[in-house]
Amino acid sequence: MRKLYLRNHATDLHGTTIIRDYQGRSCYLLVGKWGMRHDVLSLYAISGALLAEVKQQSLGLLPKFSLYVNRQKVGTVAKSLGFVRQFIFIRGLNWIIVGSPLAGRYRVFQGGHRVFSIQPVEKTATYYHELTVDYQADEPLAILVASVLDHWARRGQRRPSRLRFHNPQTCSSLGMGISLRHHHSNVLY
Repeated sequence: MRKLYLRNHATDLHGTTIIRDYQGRSCYLLVGKWGMRHDVLSLYAISGALLAEVKQQSLGLLPKFSLYVNRQKVGTVAKSLGFVRQFIFIRGLNWIIVGSPLAGRYRVFQGGHRVFSIQPVEKTATYYHELTVDYQADEPLAILVASVLDHWARRGQRRPSRLRFHNPQTCSSLGMGISLRHHHSNVLY
């Protein structure tokens, strides 16, 4: 089991992102962008070898992304309509994602065992997605799936005045990182 850290971006992903381990060592490079049909994010080992890719297949309310390992399609992930709690099935891999886009916490299962989990953390005054991956062979796809989930979460926050963080350190430890403000009332999820 290893913990990896993917930077939590405030804007759409463009360019290169370094994925690091718990000791801060560079493990992977994530290169590419989103937004248009057929856009691609590619994950490389630090040595430069291409490990996996995610390609955007469709746009709209429920976009689809295809996952590739060694240039072979291994799965498809499509957005579900859940807002507070989501259940997403990744066809081809038979992975089930359970989590909350509001809290940024997800667990991914295959059969009866956990493949990986995602939670927001603060390190050196910057927010990251902490991925806890049970098997190193699953790390490339776990990073790409986490990137897709982060992309969907950010697209849902187009009106930042409606979303507000309450003390992220305290709330994240309780799994409650965001409150919704609607007509001068606060509802904490």
